[in-house]
Amino acid sequence: MQELFGLSMTTLMAILLAIFLGIMVVVGFLALRHRIMLKLGLRNIPRRPAQTVLIIVGSMLSAVIITASFATGDTISTSIRNASIEGLGTIDEILSPARGGDDFGPVYIDASRFRTLQQDLEDFDEVDGIAAYIAESAPALNLRASLSEGRTNIVAPDPATLEGFGQFTLLSGQAYPIENLPSGSALVNEEANEDLDAQVGDNIRLFLEDGFVDLRVEGIVENGGLAGVDPTILMPLSAAQEVFDKPGQINAIAISNRGGNIEGAELSHDVTTKLRVLFADPQIVQDLKSLLNTTEVLSLIESHEHDLIVAHREELATLRQELVRPEVTDELVRILSDDEVSAEVLNALASGDVPHIEEEADTLFRSLSEMDVLEIKRFLLELSDQAASGVTALFILLGLFSVGVGVLLVFLIFVMLAAARRTEMGMARAIGARQSHLVQMFIFEGTAYNLVSAAVGVIVGIGVGYLIVLATNQILGTTGEGFEFSYTVELRSAVVAYCLGMIIT
Repeated sequence: MQELFGLSMTTLMAILLAIFLGIMVVVGFLALRHRIMLKLGLRNIPRRPAQTVLIIVGSMLSAVIITASFATGDTISTSIRNASIEGLGTIDEILSPARGGDDFGPVYIDASRFRTLQQDLEDFDEVDGIAAYIAESAPALNLRASLSEGRTNIVAPDPATLEGFGQFTLLSGQAYPIENLPSGSALVNEEANEDLDAQVGDNIRLFLEDGFVDLRVEGIVENGGLAGVDPTILMPLSAAQEVFDKPGQINAIAISNRGGNIEGAELSHDVTTKLRVLFADPQIVQDLKSLLNTTEVLSLIESHEHDLIVAHREELATLRQELVRPEVTDELVRILSDDEVSAEVLNALASGDVPHIEEEADTLFRSLSEMDVLEIKRFLLELSDQAASGVTALFILLGLFSVGVGVLLVFLIFVMLAAARRTEMGMARAIGARQSHLVQMFIFEGTAYNLVSAAVGVIVGIGVGYLIVLATNQILGTTGEGFEFSYTVELRSAVVAYCLGMIIT
């Protein structure tokens, strides 16, 4: 989990550690100056073990709730991130045509445009793979097993462009070059194998708009990357062009950024900026800048920002900054070409009485770019963090009532301790101890309890989080979706929970 309440977990950890260490420095300074009070305060801990255990159990409630919340958030974030990475493999961005073609089906472009893009990115070091392919979907039927799937993906990459994406791997672990497929044959992924009970040698019938085509299963490949995680049938690009009657055409391009599966996503901003600048019409960008760079429109956008999530709010704030610059920047092109940003800009315009500007902006946005650039991996990774942050925040907010009860319990415990030790405190006052000395005794004793109770609370909270995840997985198992949360607790979350538990107590 990366953020909580819009604040970075790393920043939150640093702040809480600073507060925790500050408390310990103050208490340590008092202990050095008043060693006798320190010994008097700590002597009751080993002398009354039952009381000590009761106080620790009563004081650890805050740490338990916070730790369980963080553990759940870390689990959700890690599980979704892992599923996204495994599903996408080395794919970081997906490009699809934005103009022309049939409104009710995939839009195709000539493969020569792909070759031009290859040349444009030849010296761009942030990209280490670019693959052209056809992506379609159709109902499929296994003629042997009589099992069907209403929506089966058909992915047909150009074998000559798969550098940077790896080969398709059979369940046996052996790589299968897709160019080696015989005519009329295909590969299926694990999901299609499960849904269609597809075995090597089976004939899979695809139902197309103008008929059907039968494909023989040559192998079953692992999910992930171009093989996808949904039921997918794989064939070479040339075969799909023949099947769908699209000679020399493609309808999708996959981009692999430099680095591994996770490191590549960190370059997504730079790669997306480069791609959107290549695809954007400079004149339309200039027209949009002139149209939106007015006091009225900028005010509408700024007012609309307050209703958005953090990511969209930051993008619109950046857009306003870029619009007032005298020159057209690559960052402005990137933001204007983002479908989510353009939708929010149109929503902002719709909230004001400017129908002529809204209509013109809508027309310009539709014509801005020849290709849509989807930052698929970065989007899914951010989605996992947002989901984790939301669940954690919800658990903490719901747990605030219990935390409040825990604080009252701690207060009550020490009031009762003070009442039970009236004689002891009276004797201390009689031999010259001041009221501040008595307070220090309770500070030293309470700090010792808190240090232990926060640690115990973190350990118990980790166990509670595990039980929550275990119960959730059992519930998901009954739905048959196959997704399972992988229990995870980050060290950073444990540190934050410990510091919070100790500080609150």
